[in-house]
Amino acid sequence: MQNMTRSVKRTVLGVVLTATLQALPMAALAQPLDLLTTWELARQHAPEFRAEQAAAQAGLSQSKQARSLWLPTVGASATAGRGTHNATTEGAYFSMPGQTSEEVIFKTSVRNGEMYHYEVGIKQPLLDRKRLVQSRQLRLASEVADYQWQQAQQELLLTSVQRYFDVLVSRETVAVLTQQLDQVRRVQEETTKRYEIGDLPITSTHESTAQLRHLEAQLAEAEMQAVLAEEAYANFTGQAPNKTLSIDLTTPLVEPELHTLNEWVEDVRRHNPVLKMQDKGVQIAKEQIESYRAWKSPTVDLVGRAAYEKLDGSGRYGDAINKADEWMVGVQLNVPIFTGGYRSHKRVEATHQHEQRLAENDSLRQEITQQTRSAWLAVKTSSKQVNALQQALRANEARLAATQLGHEVGHNTTLENLDAEHALASTQLQLLQAKVAFIMYQLQLNALAGGLNIEELALANTYLQQP
Repeated sequence: MQNMTRSVKRTVLGVVLTATLQALPMAALAQPLDLLTTWELARQHAPEFRAEQAAAQAGLSQSKQARSLWLPTVGASATAGRGTHNATTEGAYFSMPGQTSEEVIFKTSVRNGEMYHYEVGIKQPLLDRKRLVQSRQLRLASEVADYQWQQAQQELLLTSVQRYFDVLVSRETVAVLTQQLDQVRRVQEETTKRYEIGDLPITSTHESTAQLRHLEAQLAEAEMQAVLAEEAYANFTGQAPNKTLSIDLTTPLVEPELHTLNEWVEDVRRHNPVLKMQDKGVQIAKEQIESYRAWKSPTVDLVGRAAYEKLDGSGRYGDAINKADEWMVGVQLNVPIFTGGYRSHKRVEATHQHEQRLAENDSLRQEITQQTRSAWLAVKTSSKQVNALQQALRANEARLAATQLGHEVGHNTTLENLDAEHALASTQLQLLQAKVAFIMYQLQLNALAGGLNIEELALANTYLQQP
């Protein structure tokens, strides 16, 4: 549904729709449901969407985690209690004015004394290759979460439309089959009466009865599908689809103005959220290889420490106090030497996983390219199918009118009359399904290019009308 002549209309429409939907009162839910209302209900209720929303919020924190890896870490500890300390120093040298002594022994003793200790430390990374790789991976993971959120929003739009049209088509199928069944039942009653008076052969009653039973079976299946579609809608939106709009089958369709297939394929390759997630996954796998190479790299940190310790009490030599007060600021260098081979084997594993990611990326790119071609051709073809079925609908209406008249005067058999009614009903359902497919293909094509949004949903909503 990408039409360059509608770009300004979409922009204005998007602003109006956003403000309108945000202020949607509960009273509006009593009105016939449309695509926009369905989407708004699903956005507030669908558990899958709420899960993706939580995942997106979690992904936002990963970019902040990447930044925090390069911020200083500060820690503090404090201890209070009771303790014992006995110390002996032998071979010390003692000197004072006028006196020196060698082979001096110093002894201190504190038993069950009061102990106090506190320490504050700070560490600022300066050079750390592994930390650098981890920060890159976190930023890439945050970008993946953004693309995943974009994809989740598009899937919500597509699923909202699909759930709505499932209900609409299933209900319309029931309505058409019910109408056809009533008509066949009247024909069956009429043929039975005319047979009884000798105006029609017995074969006419058999034909109408067979058609009646066949339609009853079709209607039972259609009613079951309608119940399932309504339950799926209610589970998805949190509200039963009490009343829906309809699609006008007679209005001619104008074939959408699409870019060329090659332009669409190129646009999808650049903007498809799933492809972007896969590309980021390849980069993350590559960074994982670097993380296992980084173990050989030294790390440099700016470190600082301040500590105080006191033990106050008495021991073998009377009252005593042991106190220590220290601080330091410096640069710390760590050089890994040997890790037992674990990291080298993990690097080999990460290399093969990166190759796996590359192959999966190529496969996914081919798959999405094929999906794009299929959706583009489906949009082109479905509009022609709709126009052809509209002409077939008019022809079947004329055929039914002529057949009914011929049946009344005896020129057409009951079977011919029933076939004409069946052909008209079948064409109506085929046309409805073709129009729904036409709308869905356009939305799917835009979703592949990462351009499905509320403006596109509003344009799809214009195909609906009051029944």
